[in-house]
Amino acid sequence: MISMVQAGGFRVSLQGVRQAAMAHTSAHVRDASVAFFNPGGIAFIPSKLSISSGGFLVGTKVNYQNLQTHYKASTNNPISTPMTFNVAYKATNQISVALSITTPFGSTVNWGGDWAGKDLINKIELQAFYIQPTVAYRFNNWISVGAGFIYATGNVNLQKSLTPVNGQMKLEDKNASGNGFNVGVYLRPTDKLDISVAYRSKVDMKAKKGKAEFDIPSSLVGESPFLTSTDQFSATLPLASEFTLGLTYRVLPKLSISADWNVSGWNRYENLTFNFKKNQVGNLENDPTVSMAPKKFKNSNTFRIGGEYLATEYLAVRLGYYYDQSPVRSNFWSPETPSTNNNAVTGGVGYSFYNKKLMVDLSGIYYVGNSRKFNNEFYNFSGEANLSSFIVGLGLTWNPF
Repeated sequence: MISMVQAGGFRVSLQGVRQAAMAHTSAHVRDASVAFFNPGGIAFIPSKLSISSGGFLVGTKVNYQNLQTHYKASTNNPISTPMTFNVAYKATNQISVALSITTPFGSTVNWGGDWAGKDLINKIELQAFYIQPTVAYRFNNWISVGAGFIYATGNVNLQKSLTPVNGQMKLEDKNASGNGFNVGVYLRPTDKLDISVAYRSKVDMKAKKGKAEFDIPSSLVGESPFLTSTDQFSATLPLASEFTLGLTYRVLPKLSISADWNVSGWNRYENLTFNFKKNQVGNLENDPTVSMAPKKFKNSNTFRIGGEYLATEYLAVRLGYYYDQSPVRSNFWSPETPSTNNNAVTGGVGYSFYNKKLMVDLSGIYYVGNSRKFNNEFYNFSGEANLSSFIVGLGLTWNPF
């Protein structure tokens, strides 16, 4: 499961433990994890073979308050566990290949079944895996280009109450999928400066034969709108594109500073639409089997700065900070995606073994969402929300030769 508050919308910015300690900046080519951030960067990895993996533990809490009644509610989210695995191989002096497996999008939000917004959402679990084979070509000592194909697979589980009929609805699909691509240019114009320019395309995650279960009194089953207690649904969820410009400058032999600018293309997320096969539980007059909720997301920016200091030949100390804008407008805010503008402080250490061929990395992130007021007229739901999150990560990298 994945928590949704590490980046705007339900983007999860946890694709490298070393990177996470430096505000999740991207212009780093120490190991195979660069395959996700910039496919062109794998050609600059200093070893012929590189294997990198990592995992995170994420604890998140969202708080809600109705400003008129002073009613309060908080989520009870489980600890979530995003992961990353990457392997890269230098086939020739010019050509490198890689495989990246990551979880860059997801959401786990549990409000429970007895709160004021239960007809909007009780619980949602969303998880998307990106499987990305990658190839890169290095033209010379200072520039390389790369591209990767993205196959995305995932699952969704959404539950909400049906208070008017004293029931509940559960929507689940374990076979959602979509495709996309990742391209990048990596430059090292001087020994002190790395430049990373990358673009990851949008991916439309399609659930084609999801299962819809309606837990309602048996006397209501068989008549409109509940023609059956078990139905099918289809839906498409757009996962945002992302443009990244990253820089790393080696200020001193032992000190490097990195900065990133991310632009996430969330503006394609106009509506969330569920098409039911039989049950007429939608809200469109001309087709009651279709349920559509406006989202009206906007493109958002993230600004990151981080650094690494080599305290000894084998020990590295890392710090960072980033500001992450929310793509959710205040008049379309909803508790299924409780997004805020966020500030994050990051840090970590890394230690190298066996002539720097084996590396262990630790990272920590404290993440605070700015309190925001909202008024969603479509849902007739308003109030104030804030969130916080604490994240720890452990990574292992092996560059054997």
